[in-house]
Amino acid sequence: MKAPSRFLEAAVALAVEAGAKILAVYHSAFRVGRKAGGAPFTAADLVAHHFLTERLPALAGGFPVLSEQSALPPFEERGGWETYWLIDPLDGAGEFVRHSGEFAVSIALVHRHKPVLGVVYAPASQTCYFAAEGCGAFKQVGAADPAAISVRMQAPERPLVLGGEADEVAKLVAYLSQLDCHDFARLGSSLKFCRVAEGAADLYPRLSPSSEWDTAAGQCIVEAAGGAVTDLRGEPLRYNLKPSVQNPYFLSFGDTMRDWHSPAQDIEEPTMPTPADPSPLLQAAIALALKAGEKILDIYHTDFRVGHKEDDSPLTAADLASHHCLLEGLQALPGAYPVLSEESEAASFEERAAWETYWLIDPIDGTKEFVKRNGEFTVNIALIQGHKPVLGVVYAPALNLCYFAEAGGRAFKLNGSGIPKPVAVRGKAPERLVVAGSRSHATPEMAVYLSRLGEHELKPVGSSLKFCLVAEGVADLYPRFGATCEWDTAAVQCVVEAAGGAVTDLQGKPLAYNTKPSLINPDFLVFGDKSRDWTAYAAGLGGAQAR
Repeated sequence: MKAPSRFLEAAVALAVEAGAKILAVYHSAFRVGRKAGGAPFTAADLVAHHFLTERLPALAGGFPVLSEQSALPPFEERGGWETYWLIDPLDGAGEFVRHSGEFAVSIALVHRHKPVLGVVYAPASQTCYFAAEGCGAFKQVGAADPAAISVRMQAPERPLVLGGEADEVAKLVAYLSQLDCHDFARLGSSLKFCRVAEGAADLYPRLSPSSEWDTAAGQCIVEAAGGAVTDLRGEPLRYNLKPSVQNPYFLSFGDTMRDWHSPAQDIEEPTMPTPADPSPLLQAAIALALKAGEKILDIYHTDFRVGHKEDDSPLTAADLASHHCLLEGLQALPGAYPVLSEESEAASFEERAAWETYWLIDPIDGTKEFVKRNGEFTVNIALIQGHKPVLGVVYAPALNLCYFAEAGGRAFKLNGSGIPKPVAVRGKAPERLVVAGSRSHATPEMAVYLSRLGEHELKPVGSSLKFCLVAEGVADLYPRFGATCEWDTAAVQCVVEAAGGAVTDLQGKPLAYNTKPSLINPDFLVFGDKSRDWTAYAAGLGGAQAR
């Protein structure tokens, strides 16, 4: 498939528009947060992400979009994509934070595992590189006419080699020592590919981890300009062939007649991560959820007393025991992020608004189910970053079930002491729907919504376990009409999204966190089949509104 020129023209226009939105943040007093892995994160990442993920699917073809800021769909779903958009809304976030200008918007169209269209736009210099398979590669600066570019086909005796801030120094030094004479320069983001593509540099060796959205657009431009982007064995990088989106180490070069690979023969690559390997932070959160669960069960099996909060909701010693266990454990983890708990004294919005990253927890979700002793209560732990949950753990102590996920990975279910198994939503809802509903919070709006669905089976379940039924494909839908708080939904939203589903308000927008003084959620829908308009059944409904 040759990428149609209308796609290329539209992608360039969208990259430029996204770049303008990034610059608006760049020239403001923006705050810097950190992702779970320590990488910087700003409002510009999200502004560009939301703009591109909304606009790209509207282009002819309606192809799905995979963004660095998206939850990674299960490979069972993603592996079936023949054509899709692969984007990095802000490539070079470190350069953005340092105000070096060497950051870019990267957009690629991937078809049958290879990039067939690529756009790399550097907003700070208004420079755009773009290419499409069979159409050549081009560079455009500002409003000037695009100019065709090509690699330096014969590298000079002293080649110019590019590197970036993420390079593992020891491995790069070992590789460069085998090249004999060379010049070396550092440059940020995908612009390193572009310098090779326009013949301003000869080689870009990447001997440290990278992800597929980091390379796809740059690879297309280099290849269209006559160069190559290959792994250390000389095979072109390929996309969407495995659950992990991590690339092998690679080399990007112009002179395809020169042997750039021999100097890398002794470079040892790390083992590619498997989807079953949770990050250290997620492992720590899981361990804390299990520990809190033990403290809850110690009280669950006694003749505990039940008190009531000001809103008349039940409160037990188990809520407080779990709260103190989680608060102490989370505050001791790397990052020392603030913790917001259902049982905490609420921080003011003025204080919370400054939090880029924080823990959001419900020590016992489903205290009514705890009091009824039906086992359907959970411990919920979420890490919020940039107003979205990027890590989630949901543990049901009485059932010995744990669901967990992190953004960019898959969702898992751990039953007892067994091996975690990946879970995924039911991507296509059947004719007779299975709907998860609350045991303790029936509403008139819910009754109306269900009547509009047609034939369905209702599964009453307590606490966050309703979300989990959707995440593992046992239920298709969980509509919620009635007041909930942000700690009720954050952890399980992460699980559902990593499993391929969605958690949205009645207008179809994903639930967002820490955006307003109130911690009350709007009414929402949890579903697996994204091709169906579940919001249409909610027309005219909506009791609880975010305040």
